Amino acid sequence: MLSAKKTLPGKSGQIEVQVKTADIRGIVEKHVYVTTNDPRSPEIELAVKATVAPEIVLSEYSIFFGTAPRGKEVRRDILITLPAGKPIKILGAETADAKVSVKLKPVDGSNGLKWTLTAIQKADANPGYHFGEIAVRTSSRLTPKITIYERGTIAAPGK
Repeated sequence: MLSAKKTLPGKSGQIEVQVKTADIRGIVEKHVYVTTNDPRSPEIELAVKATVAPEIVLSEYSIFFGTAPRGKEVRRDILITLPAGKPIKILGAETADAKVSVKLKPVDGSNGLKWTLTAIQKADANPGYHFGEIAVRTSSRLTPKITIYERGTIAAPGK
């Protein structure tokens, strides 16, 4: 957004830039190109750079179960940390991957700010490669759903 369509020589103006940071973590850089009537600089490039900190922090953002024989259960834990001072709650977790189940448990003594998500590759699942998403639902307006990608391989017995 520009403060004015035209800026007279010697005067200043403002350009407001918004960057949507949903599903972005870490460093983000975007570029804005401004058209001018200056023949020496008909276009000026402005760089906007920021470090995006997630509202809700996970110890891992994906799960790899590796390869395990059928009949062996494999568990992976992720620590979910909610921001202090915000009324955000964990509402639940689910997956559509039939070879995986999930459990959520608050960490003792954390006043509901830390949760352990346990993903379990089922021992009785059929052999083969699998991948899916675990959806963690929250009461946050900014982060109502956290997606954790998971994958693994269940080997046939004797392989």
